[in-house]
Amino acid sequence: MVTESQPRTGTHRRRGRRTDLTGLRALAIMALLLTGAGIGFVPGGFVGIDVFFVISGFLVTGSLVGEWRRTGRISLLAFYARRVRRLLPTAALVLAASLVLTLFCLPRSRWVGTGWDVLASGLSVLNWRLADQNAEAFVPGPATSILAHYWALGVTGQVLLVWPVLLLGIATWAVHRRARDVRVPLLLTVGLVAVGSFAWSAQRTAGDPERAFLGTTTRLWELALGAALALLGTRLARLPHRLGTILGWTGAAAVVGAVLVLRPGPGFPGYLALLPALGTAAIIAGGAVGGRAARDGTAGDATGRPGTAGGGPHRILAARPMQAVGTLCYPLYLWHWPLLVAAHARFGELHPAAGLAVLGCAALLAFLTHRYVETPIRDGRRFAWSAGQVVRAGGLLPATAVVGGLLFQLTVWPPVQPAPRSGAAPASARPTPTPAEPTAPGAAVLGKSPGDSRAGVPVDRVRSITPNPQDAARDLPDVYRHDCFPAAPGDNARACVYGDRLSTYTVVLAGDGHAASWVPALQAIADAKRWRLVTYLNPNCPFLKLPLDARDGRTVATCTQWYDNVYAELTGPDRPKLLLTTSSRYPVSRDGRTLLAGADADEALAEGMRRTWSRLTAARVPTVVLRDVPILGMNSGMCVSANTKRLTRCVTPRRAALATGAGAAQAAAVDKLDRVSLIDLNSAICPARKCAPVIGGVLVYRDSQHLTATYARTLTPRLRTALDRVLRSAQ
Repeated sequence: MVTESQPRTGTHRRRGRRTDLTGLRALAIMALLLTGAGIGFVPGGFVGIDVFFVISGFLVTGSLVGEWRRTGRISLLAFYARRVRRLLPTAALVLAASLVLTLFCLPRSRWVGTGWDVLASGLSVLNWRLADQNAEAFVPGPATSILAHYWALGVTGQVLLVWPVLLLGIATWAVHRRARDVRVPLLLTVGLVAVGSFAWSAQRTAGDPERAFLGTTTRLWELALGAALALLGTRLARLPHRLGTILGWTGAAAVVGAVLVLRPGPGFPGYLALLPALGTAAIIAGGAVGGRAARDGTAGDATGRPGTAGGGPHRILAARPMQAVGTLCYPLYLWHWPLLVAAHARFGELHPAAGLAVLGCAALLAFLTHRYVETPIRDGRRFAWSAGQVVRAGGLLPATAVVGGLLFQLTVWPPVQPAPRSGAAPASARPTPTPAEPTAPGAAVLGKSPGDSRAGVPVDRVRSITPNPQDAARDLPDVYRHDCFPAAPGDNARACVYGDRLSTYTVVLAGDGHAASWVPALQAIADAKRWRLVTYLNPNCPFLKLPLDARDGRTVATCTQWYDNVYAELTGPDRPKLLLTTSSRYPVSRDGRTLLAGADADEALAEGMRRTWSRLTAARVPTVVLRDVPILGMNSGMCVSANTKRLTRCVTPRRAALATGAGAAQAAAVDKLDRVSLIDLNSAICPARKCAPVIGGVLVYRDSQHLTATYARTLTPRLRTALDRVLRSAQ
């Protein structure tokens, strides 16, 4: 998020400002804040970011083009100096304050992540880090990054690094070509950027909405839209006054409608982002129409002449309260999120009244920051530095954030004992002793009918929790520490052996991280039954012959090759007596379209599963599918560590948890296959109407979709009984 402010020093000619745009920023920030505070009637406040992007593109491009028209050149040094003065000091201050809030309010398990987030924020790449984590940046919660809102600064920071260079290059080329008006090639360039970015955004939203929401390339079109308006400034000013009024009110209705109607989900940004973006563009265009603006405003750099307030919403947006909030929008945006996340982590889910109180604190901090940090540094009255000095000093602030993030990690990182590594090659990994029985019963408390057991109903408090929720991320199956589950997808059929290595009864487990979660239970069964347990595991690669979505062509090719290699091992001379498999849900490509959710996606996924398993049974490989586990709506380990006295804040409705994963498609596929069995233990994982985070004193999940090794171990008797039943029926 970038806001352009007019220089106030004597070294730059003062220009009028668009008061309607300041008011529009106020509308956007208020929507963002109310959504963050959990005010239900504004579910779409996250579109405030879209409003900011369009305004930023308009003002930044207007400033650059205005300078070109006045002087015939663009000073990149002066441009970057203005950005440094305006943005970096406040951002650095909030980064430092967020580290303090982390130490005092967030559980220790989240400190390391915060350190990395500070480092990524300093480098303006946090949006890509969050995208890789499939993190949400809509509403603060108990497991949300305290710096997640810096993703928007990352997007604009990356764009502003290259945008003036691009415009200067095109303008210089146009002059050398003796173009009559440099704005024509600039408009063509901006138009191509906008069209390409929007097409990419729509395509990515269909297949990977989290990455589309946070990506730079999928958001660039909104800044380009604002840039196009800046380049069209003088032409917009010649449009009829009545049209300006219509544009203004239509745009205002679109923005307000987006705030009240849109909700975060798989369809956004994509085509849905057109509503707030085009609405913002209409308000900007309406304010430039007719040659007159609000009495104290002008169209600024975009037109070099006044615009119109007319009878549109511009008088409302220019009102003093809107101006006051709009002036504080940048520090208010930076402060509100860390305070809300810290409050969530410290006190759990906030009542709307408590959320508003937190926003009040953010407003106070924003006012103080604006008065004592932003204004003195931006005006240059106390720091009368040259543009070069400002840019050099600005380069130190990101470097300080990087160093601060690393030092924070070294200071707070809990000591981790080096994991023992298997002495042999992965294919002959030594069998490990069966781990000791968990000190807590876990799934054993559910009895024979988990759905009827009160032990599976969520409660606020329990006597103890195993493992410690702060250490949940490290409660992993042995395959992680034995190098049997690689850090990144690979195409080798890497095998590890557990149980009785000399046994002739071989059972194979193949799949992704969801399959790896069952290793603790299978280890215990293999030891007890003297099986030779072989694992073929690969992160983010299902053991399925599927036309996967090609969001990453290299990964798809790797997973495809891995499947072929494992299939060759399974169908060779030493066929296993039993194959166990499961996987997470993956987007499937059909007829060039990416199918993420819905009936078509379920059908395509089930068809791929059915085809894969039919091929295996035809090759005389007995196959059993372990139904995919319920998928939670939050990181359970982090949530429980922040809410040990209110565990009911960490529940997910069972119906939603079951609908999110691959379980339904697996059941549909097995239903039409005679020689493939399905084992469903979800009644012992989420037995009640809402999934309890802790059952029998054991933390069920280590994140949002992987069982803790401890809880998986408590499922051993149920899994053994189910396997015995399948094997008896196959005889």
